[in-house]
Amino acid sequence: MKKAILCMFLILTASLTSQSQCSPNISNIYLFNFNGNNYEIVKENLNWVNASACAVARGGKLAEINSLTEQDSIFFHVNNAGIVAANTVAPDGGGASYLWLGGNDLTTEGNWVWNGDNNGTSIQFWQGTSSGIPVGGLYNNWGNEPDNWSGQDGLGFAYTNWPLGLAGQWNDVKETNLLYYIIEYSNTTSIPEVKTIPVSVYPNPTINIINVKLDESLLGSFYNVYDNTGKLMLTGEINSDNTTVDMSNLSSGIYLFRLRDNLNYSFKVMKE
Repeated sequence: MKKAILCMFLILTASLTSQSQCSPNISNIYLFNFNGNNYEIVKENLNWVNASACAVARGGKLAEINSLTEQDSIFFHVNNAGIVAANTVAPDGGGASYLWLGGNDLTTEGNWVWNGDNNGTSIQFWQGTSSGIPVGGLYNNWGNEPDNWSGQDGLGFAYTNWPLGLAGQWNDVKETNLLYYIIEYSNTTSIPEVKTIPVSVYPNPTINIINVKLDESLLGSFYNVYDNTGKLMLTGEINSDNTTVDMSNLSSGIYLFRLRDNLNYSFKVMKE
């Protein structure tokens, strides 16, 4: 009963905050299609409940995987979405990296359901822990999981290996983790229109250089590149709509590229 009440509280809280929480930057969205349905991999961090609320606010739901072919397609695209593993880690999930799917056992422990829109209507696909059973023959792709270690109620899609499973398999992790997430839209639902931002930085990850493409209105802007300690590493001026920034002298790692006078335009760049 206490768990059910907590679940309802989380749903109400998410509905009140979804508008402020759900404004992903277009540069952090990777789009793909499978079997007539559209998907978004959103490379921004939310807990499970807020990720679900964001998915609903955008006209979809957290993804529900119902077949091996859907699983394989999502795994392929997750690995091509430019995800930085260190930015979407669940410490309680063996320290591995995960993305949220639409499964949980928030209401009843061990009763794993697909409820990607968190609306109270769900379909159970698994009962129990790692020694449990699938329900109704529905597809599952657990590692040696779930185990409810220290209380874990959200379904994570592994991006990296962990001690009890492999990348691509599923693990139960604490729903309070701040992770990237996968939104699924039915074939009758259009992905919401997103405004094109006037700055793009690519390729990302990069080996030596990044290209910075700017709208003409931003020409003459100055940029700074910081390392993960906040130390300024590079600076310069952008005088053309497609400028090359040489990062070959920088060590491998994650950097922040930012327009000096337009702080809304900031991008994490991974140097390999």
